[in-house]
Amino acid sequence: MHEVRPDADRCLFLDRDGVLNRQVVGDYVRSWAQFEWLPGALSAVVALSDWASHVVVVTNQQGVGKGLMDESDLEDIHVRMSQQVVAAGGRLDAVLACPHLERERCSCRKPRAGLALGWLEERPWIDREKCVVVGDSWRDIAMGRVLTGGRGTCVWIGPRDSGVPVPSPDARFESLSEFADSVVDFETVRETA
Repeated sequence: MHEVRPDADRCLFLDRDGVLNRQVVGDYVRSWAQFEWLPGALSAVVALSDWASHVVVVTNQQGVGKGLMDESDLEDIHVRMSQQVVAAGGRLDAVLACPHLERERCSCRKPRAGLALGWLEERPWIDREKCVVVGDSWRDIAMGRVLTGGRGTCVWIGPRDSGVPVPSPDARFESLSEFADSVVDFETVRETA
């Protein structure tokens, strides 16, 4: 995977389902055949690859824990997803997935920040205050707050009039594409809240 020089330290953490690809209502994306990029999401990842020093996907995938798919199915989805990003001119530095059931209360399942924290601990030059976490659920925002010590930026993706309670994101956008179009630098994200 792509590693950047230590002085380039902005890191973008993206949720997967509902941010990059369509969610399967009442089910899980169990195979590549079910994976469908959301409109503009692939090109948004490409654009954000230029904006952020690191781009990391962090996703809960308890379909594995439920036995609906196995880890090789999940790996295949993520390899193909990453290949399409690269083919389009972008990059994903890592895809981190928690396969555990919610009831297991593991440290890696969002809203806990174990997966992302582990990735950051191996890269001590990355400034957590420059981390941006983008997701479509309260779990993503809560993970972002823990991950950045409350000093990074948390962005919620979804319809502004959805009626879904969102725990105080710093910014809201209807899609990853809209977010990518709006971001010029770190301060721009803060100003959109």
